Amino acid sequence: MQAWIAEVVQGTALGVVLAAGPIVAPLTAQCADGTAPPCGAPVQRAAGTTVAVLYFDNLSPDTADAYLADGVTEELIVRMGRVQRLAVSSRYAVRRFRGRPLEYPAVLGRDLNVNYLVTGSVRRSGDHVRVTAELMRAATGSRVWGEVFDREEGDLLALQTDLASDVATGIIGRLAPAERTKIADRPTRSPVAYEHFLRGNYALAQRSPRSTVTALAEYQAALRLDPGYSAAGARAAFAYALFPAWGWKHPTLSSDTLLARGIAAADAVLRRDSASSDAWMAYGLLLWLRHPRQSQGAIEAQQRSVALDPGNAEALNLLGVTLMHLARDSDAVAAFRRALAIEPGRPISLVRLAEIELLANHFENARRLLDSAVTVAPGFTLAHLDRAWVLLHFGDVAAARADAETAMRLAPDNFEATRGVLAATQAAAGDTEHARAGLDSLVARFDWEAVVGEAQIANIAMPLVAIGDTARALALVERARPRGAMLWWCLKWPEFAALATSPRFQRVLAESDPTSEGH
Repeated sequence: MQAWIAEVVQGTALGVVLAAGPIVAPLTAQCADGTAPPCGAPVQRAAGTTVAVLYFDNLSPDTADAYLADGVTEELIVRMGRVQRLAVSSRYAVRRFRGRPLEYPAVLGRDLNVNYLVTGSVRRSGDHVRVTAELMRAATGSRVWGEVFDREEGDLLALQTDLASDVATGIIGRLAPAERTKIADRPTRSPVAYEHFLRGNYALAQRSPRSTVTALAEYQAALRLDPGYSAAGARAAFAYALFPAWGWKHPTLSSDTLLARGIAAADAVLRRDSASSDAWMAYGLLLWLRHPRQSQGAIEAQQRSVALDPGNAEALNLLGVTLMHLARDSDAVAAFRRALAIEPGRPISLVRLAEIELLANHFENARRLLDSAVTVAPGFTLAHLDRAWVLLHFGDVAAARADAETAMRLAPDNFEATRGVLAATQAAAGDTEHARAGLDSLVARFDWEAVVGEAQIANIAMPLVAIGDTARALALVERARPRGAMLWWCLKWPEFAALATSPRFQRVLAESDPTSEGH
């Protein structure tokens, strides 16, 4: 495994990733559209019809309008992707180039393996939106087409149709009637619902408890205006799932309520549109969270999501996480590597690969992957948290402390995770007094009579072990619910080695094991 890790962190792993083959057998038993074989003949594309749409710049006076520039970009990618004669880079592939100056189009074209680049900007002024777009040949940087669209805000959906049609025509020439129809297909007839959807997407991408609450409110507003808005329903279902999946507390809803509402939202979408990759992705995660020791339905839903949209790096990453929690590490690695093929340098996939290495006690491999994740995404809190634990295994306490403090600055509201790791670094430095005081403040934040989730196990029990307080660590482990794959996986971290001989610990481990017979 070490050779391909070196290639990943050096940014040259595309060939290796693409050679990884299928993740698990069921994926090869479906066509790209999710149907059973035999599949239709692959579309023959003319040479030179590959294109990447780079994220448009926000030129509005209000920086809060950044969601609009992102939304125009992503909708353009979606609509152009419906033209089968075009090969369009996914939003995941182009996201890492956001905000970079376009000084060397040829280099960017080679990095993305495309012949054409689309750039642009969005500016809102009062109730008008101005979108400027340009199509260029990547090899030479020469301009092929350019246009300025100045429309009323309520005409944004029509603007998207015109923009996608013009760019596609600039690459492949006149569009067939069927292609024009596909480009013109609108996700909703309500311009206001569409704007709520764009705002929700922008908030959801920030991946914090507060921003996810905001995203849910925006998706719900979109659904009130258009109850049949499938894309908004699918994203809402995924947002509901994020709270229990990441151990976040919703300000008003319990975990059971979040799961019930998420499943209802995903089910409503799939009844209308069984080909929604995002809805299947959310449904798989929700099933996994509701039935933590029964993986089959969840995996099948996630595989369906990937089959419907093989370019969905988020779906591949989520499938990898599920497989990882089931100790199907080789299958999980294949999923993460495929996600990295779509979006090279994708930090969450690098972190998950590092966690597989960490649980196998391959600390050098884990460190290299986490170094790479921090390099490409310096603001990614989880990479700093995981790297702090890895650095402690090397005895590099100062560097681990620096990562813990960086995580605290990046995510001050993620109190348990950041303070827990900091306490472990303090204990390693011999500052037991401050470490104990920090962990006492964490333990005091929740009711010991209440259920303890996986988040407390990872964020509090592990540091308690690190300072030698095995009694309280064991008490936390015994209170952990639900018993299932996520808890089982957490308890396999090397930090729990000191508890491994305890019958109490082994009992919880056995009760959580999703690979045991009958589960």
